[in-house]
Amino acid sequence: MAILILLTLLSSITFSGLILFERYLVQGFLDNFTLLLLAGAGSVALFCIASIALLPTARGERVRKIWLGLLATGLTYAAADTLAGLALIPPLSPALVGDQIVHHRLLPNTHSALYSRDFSYIQHVNNLGLRGRETLLQKAPGTRRIALLGDSFIMGKGVEDEKTAAAVLEHALRQDGHLVEVLNGGVDSYAPILSLLQLRTLFAALDLDLVVFNLDMSDLLQEQAYRGRAAYDKNGRLIGVDGRLDELALTRTQRWRNWINEHLYFSRLLVYYIQHWAHRHQGVNVANVVGIANPAILAHTLASDTDSRDEQWQLLFSSILDIRAFCAERGIDFILTTYPWGHQVNQREWTPGRLAFVPEGAVISDRSPQRVRDFAASNDIEFLDLFPAFRAYDGEAPLYYSFDMHWTPAGHRLLALELQQLIADRP
Repeated sequence: MAILILLTLLSSITFSGLILFERYLVQGFLDNFTLLLLAGAGSVALFCIASIALLPTARGERVRKIWLGLLATGLTYAAADTLAGLALIPPLSPALVGDQIVHHRLLPNTHSALYSRDFSYIQHVNNLGLRGRETLLQKAPGTRRIALLGDSFIMGKGVEDEKTAAAVLEHALRQDGHLVEVLNGGVDSYAPILSLLQLRTLFAALDLDLVVFNLDMSDLLQEQAYRGRAAYDKNGRLIGVDGRLDELALTRTQRWRNWINEHLYFSRLLVYYIQHWAHRHQGVNVANVVGIANPAILAHTLASDTDSRDEQWQLLFSSILDIRAFCAERGIDFILTTYPWGHQVNQREWTPGRLAFVPEGAVISDRSPQRVRDFAASNDIEFLDLFPAFRAYDGEAPLYYSFDMHWTPAGHRLLALELQQLIADRP
């Protein structure tokens, strides 16, 4: 029994050390969930120390019985948890995998569970590695094939497959009598440079008629980051952005969490609800509302931003021009759109989640969307500015989730409606 107690003590100390190292020293924060884990591990360690101290005394027999009961309970729970996982958790595949050319991509023929405080659903990836239903490589005769490109907003993080803007747009156009196929090319954390590479690879053989690139406010900094890792040939032509090594960057706790999600049913639910409780909104301190928040990606949308962004915009616009050139060479129509994040719409949207990125009381600036408008006008690019439509929206359902930054089904419907009006009358 003493050996079992000692092993439990060492395990709790090791677990606490790993959690503290990864969250505080590596990631630089300690959220409520982490503190709860540390408190739990510390309590176990203290209980173990007390048990070891009491074993040689008159209370040693009672301590042994307690530990035998705990051992039996633990083994029973582990068995039930594992069996329930086998029976109730569908076999899931990773949503994203590292790629040598496009940095990361959706894995074909997979489905993954995504859930947060705001949503819970299963995301399906088809045979081509696009979100949504199966798609044939060769389009049907007479069909116009449209590709929506962008990041997680376009991919539809937060909504079910049939409620993404691509799916809603296709349904609406077909209801109007148009023979169209709308492909969802959105992928988490994509920027123009990755969408360009995606066009050159995945979409090159899909005989597109129209490409709609949807520019996100996070793209300004993400484009710069991907550019720093891009590879070019001797003529200066972009080869790719290798992201395969990023798959090794997961911390131990993230790997443990993924393993629990895939195998242990009751533990999965326990972690899920504890995280919901631990990450609930408390005043203005929402440090981890949407993962590890990175306020820098939206700093350019605030009036307080004084950084020179000329080089960043030039890199971003260069990739967009390359996307348009790719389309022009192949006779594909091209439309550029840009849309706001919730804090750029009004004070009601994306609350309290915005506090993870935007300081309370910050003044919002329209410098960035205006710069995109000027770029589109000066380069004769067909452009859809979605800021007015999102700001004029007066429906009852919110456009953005409360904590997560992404669109609700209402946000996807609004984007689809605006695109439908622009696309419907095109020859």
